[in-house]
Amino acid sequence: MLKSILLIISFAALCLSFVKKKPFIPPGTVQINDSLFADETEISNFSWIEYEMWTKGIYGANSKEHLATLPDTLVWREKNSYNEPYVQYYYRHPAYKEFPVVGVSYEQAVAYCKWRTERVKAFMTLGKKFQYRDFEYRLPKKTEWEKLAEFSTHVLNNNGKNEKGKYQINCAHSDTIGTPYPDVTIPVKAYPKSLYGLYNMLGNVSEMVAEKGVRKGGSWRNNLEECRVGKDMEYSKPAAWLGFRCVCVVKS
Repeated sequence: MLKSILLIISFAALCLSFVKKKPFIPPGTVQINDSLFADETEISNFSWIEYEMWTKGIYGANSKEHLATLPDTLVWREKNSYNEPYVQYYYRHPAYKEFPVVGVSYEQAVAYCKWRTERVKAFMTLGKKFQYRDFEYRLPKKTEWEKLAEFSTHVLNNNGKNEKGKYQINCAHSDTIGTPYPDVTIPVKAYPKSLYGLYNMLGNVSEMVAEKGVRKGGSWRNNLEECRVGKDMEYSKPAAWLGFRCVCVVKS
């Protein structure tokens, strides 16, 4: 009897050894390689509001911590343009919750990445089967961002149009009658994703990278040439055309 039980246990152990462990995918990301994962979209207003509301709940509405999370909505106010509705509604109105957050600084983006790392780790420790993993959400390095965008270059072909003549990148188009650039950003999942599973790597909002002052991918206010993967552009402050996405690096 004992021998039979031991045989059953041994067989079960052998079977388990062939069961492939479920890979660890940091929440909100897609896998790029063994250690690098990336957000499938730009950080949205909805995601940023979660961060703002958490900070407000912990520290209070008038705290320096909460005030430090607020985007600069005045980035929409431009000379000779009537953008007051965006000043008032772009960040908070539900209609724009899936649009990319803008008006945030490099320092605010870095702080968001730190907060997200801490919150995800805290959430994961609540699970009964939690296995410690060392990971960090952060802004991508320039070379990492360029790797993420390598399967997005097709959107630049045919003046940014697909085979049906429809635009597949949100940027300024030379063949547009009147103002060449769009009125505003588009939702973070407005166009098909790349082979990596990422949306809007090019156009929509320029994305901050780890190298401060450098933005990549162009934006809704840039032309096709400025949206190319290898193009580095500068920024010095929050803008209506500047956002970001996180990468997550798994260290162990």
